[in-house]
Amino acid sequence: MAPIPLQVPAGPELLLILLILIVVFGLIGRWVYRDAKSRGSDWAWQWGVGIAFLFFLGLVPGLLGILIYVLVRGERVATAS
Repeated sequence: MAPIPLQVPAGPELLLILLILIVVFGLIGRWVYRDAKSRGSDWAWQWGVGIAFLFFLGLVPGLLGILIYVLVRGERVATAS
């Protein structure tokens, strides 16, 4: 019995999937950026862009990046309101 070839979507379906992934990865990066900024990190934008990029590389690198960020982030900085 021959193996069934993997069916990769093409055309508008592929474009829609890529667009959804870009939006999701961007939102995750934005969350990391805003969290790092609220904790007073001087590296906030690097964290946000780096985590989003790791998710583009794959789910496992992205999740490892989030785990590393959560482990090394500092305490929240109190803001005077």
